[in-house]
Amino acid sequence: MAAAYYGNSNVGAAIHSSKYGRGGNFPDFLLKITIKAFDRVLKEGHYDFLVFVPPTESGKLVEEFAGRLSREIKVPLFCRLIKSRDTQPQKVFQPAVLKKSNIKGAFEYANPGELKGKSILLFDDICDSGATIKEIGRVLTQCGADKITPLVIAKTVGGDLDND
Repeated sequence: MAAAYYGNSNVGAAIHSSKYGRGGNFPDFLLKITIKAFDRVLKEGHYDFLVFVPPTESGKLVEEFAGRLSREIKVPLFCRLIKSRDTQPQKVFQPAVLKKSNIKGAFEYANPGELKGKSILLFDDICDSGATIKEIGRVLTQCGADKITPLVIAKTVGGDLDND
């Protein structure tokens, strides 16, 4: 579920400024539209944990936003998903196959047993090809998660979303 599109919009400008232009935390209006999207489509589901995608270059920006989101939607935040190796920012790759290769095997969950049979809300700021979310979904599934539902602030316009 994406709250908005990244493209040429105030959403894209706000995310870009916060991530790459030293614009500080994501602004409150991004939290409001993300909560609105959650309420519209995902609210009726049950989620045991909210897990966020670890950063490549944005520091604690996504983690801080996920904490705010967690408090608002009342889904406990778990910060045990870690990057097990360095990766390049996904934005530098165009074909989906290169994005997949960049993040393959790059994540692990610090306490896998706690995910067995659980329903996870997986949060990231931007989705382009879906490669990162799919790779993390694979890891969480291997840890025994029963259901994984992605939620992002924005989906890129024209992203090369693959279908595998």
